[in-house]
Amino acid sequence: MMKTSTHLCFCFFLMICLLAGYLPVMAQSAIYGGGPIYKNRNYSINELRNSGYTCVVVWTIHIDASGNFSFNAEFPLIQNGTYIGASSYPDFVDDMARLKSAPTTINRLEFCLSAWGSPTFTHIKNLIAAQGTGSTSILYRNFQALRNTFPMVDAIGFDDESAYDVNSSTALAVMLGNMGFKVSLVPYTNPSYWTSVATNTNNQRPGTVDRVDLQCYAGGAGNSPCNWNFGSIPVYAGLWDAEKTTSQVQSQLNTWKNSCPSRISGGFIWLYDDIDNSPQTAAYATAIRNVFGGGTLNTPAATFYRDCNYTGLAISLPVGDYTLSRLQSYGIRNDDISSVSLNSGYSTRLYVNDNFGGNSLPLTASTSCLVAAGWNDLASSLIIRSGSGARTAQDVMMQKTSMSVTPVIKDFILYPNPVVSELRFQTTDDLSGAQIRVFDLSGQQVLAARNIANRLDVSRLHAGVYTIVIDKNGSVTTRQFVKQ
Repeated sequence: MMKTSTHLCFCFFLMICLLAGYLPVMAQSAIYGGGPIYKNRNYSINELRNSGYTCVVVWTIHIDASGNFSFNAEFPLIQNGTYIGASSYPDFVDDMARLKSAPTTINRLEFCLSAWGSPTFTHIKNLIAAQGTGSTSILYRNFQALRNTFPMVDAIGFDDESAYDVNSSTALAVMLGNMGFKVSLVPYTNPSYWTSVATNTNNQRPGTVDRVDLQCYAGGAGNSPCNWNFGSIPVYAGLWDAEKTTSQVQSQLNTWKNSCPSRISGGFIWLYDDIDNSPQTAAYATAIRNVFGGGTLNTPAATFYRDCNYTGLAISLPVGDYTLSRLQSYGIRNDDISSVSLNSGYSTRLYVNDNFGGNSLPLTASTSCLVAAGWNDLASSLIIRSGSGARTAQDVMMQKTSMSVTPVIKDFILYPNPVVSELRFQTTDDLSGAQIRVFDLSGQQVLAARNIANRLDVSRLHAGVYTIVIDKNGSVTTRQFVKQ
C-alpha cells in the first residue's frame, strides 16, 4: 500500500466468495488490518466476525530474495516449503478459520503480498526468471505450503508498487490459480500494468483474477473507480479512516455508485489497526453497507470440533451442503471431526467420502465423542438441515415406501460418479425392465424410468446429490451419485 512508513508493517485484507463449485457471492465491504489480528486475538477475531464486513485481507506477506515468506517483517511464515509461523503465533492458523465460523459476516479471507517500499515483487521476478513456477521452484513450494496450512484463505492480493513486471506477475497469478487460490489486484497507479495482468491471467486461466481493490487514498487519493476499467472484474474502492469520517466514506461511495454503477461493486477500509477495539470498526462497515448492502450475520446450525468433548478448533456452520473442499475453506480438514454440537432444530449427516459418498452417519442430537460410533476423524463431507431433514433421499424414500434399506441386487456397481450425462450399471443380476427412480436430497422424486441396457440419461438433472433406487421384482438396491 502507498502508506506512511509507520503503517508499512500492518494490513489485513478480507474478501468474500464461496469456493470453486459454488456460485460466487461478491464481497460488498472489506477491511485491511495487520498486527492487531494476531497480536490482539483476545478481541480482534470476534470483533471482525461481528463487524459487518464481508471481507478481510491479512496484510502483508513479504518475500525475500531466497523466496522465504514473512508477515509484516514481524515474524517468519514459511521457509523451504515448510510453515514455521506457529513458533511465533501458535493460534494464527486456527484464528484464520475462526473468522469464517458462524455467526459471522465474513465469507472470504485473503492474504496480501508486498506494499509500498517492499522489494517483494522484484524478488518474485528474479526467482521466476531463475527457477520458473514449476513444482520444484521455491515459490511453488512455499505457496503450496501456504495453501496446505491455510485452506481457509481464498485469495492472494497483489500490492505491487514498484516492480510492475507483467510477465512475472501473470506467471505467479496463474500458478496460484492452479493451486486453488483466487487473485485480487490492489492498484493505486500504472493502470496499463494492472489491466494487462488481469487480462493475461484470465486469458490463461479464466476467473483467477476475480477482484480489484482500488486505492483511493494516500498516494491514490486522486483515483476514482469511474476512471479504471477492468471489464467484468468487480472493482472495490478503498478509503482511509484517517482521511474520511464514516459519513464522508458513505457519501463518497454513494457518489461513485451513482456516477458509474457498472464500475464499482463495493468498498473497503484501510486500516483496521487505526480503529481496532472500538465502535469505529463496525461503524465504517455500516457506512459501506448503507451503499452496497451485505454483511448479514449467518445463523449457526451445527458446530464441529477437532477433539472429543467439544474441545479443539470449533467451527460453526449454517444449513447447507459441504463437500471436502468447502469444509476446508472453513478450516475443517479431512478426517478431523471428533465431536458435534447441534443447535436446537437442526440435524446433520456425516459422510465418509467426499461428495456425500460412502457410509454416512445421521445425527439429530449433539455427540460429545464420535469414537463409540466408529466415526472419529472419518468425515470427508456433510450436510446440515433444519429439523431432522439431514437424511439422504434413501432414508426419506424408504420411510415413504417402507422398503428395506439393505441392497439385495448382487454385486451392483454404479459409474461414473460424479456423472455428467449418463449413468451406467454393472451387476451379476439381470436388470432388464427394472424400475428406476431418482430422488433429490429432500426425498422428492425427480426422475422415473424403466431400465434399458443398464444405462440412464441424467443430463437434465441440476447439479447436486441424488439417490437412485432400482427395483427388479422386489429386489432393490440404492446408491447415491453426484450430478455435475
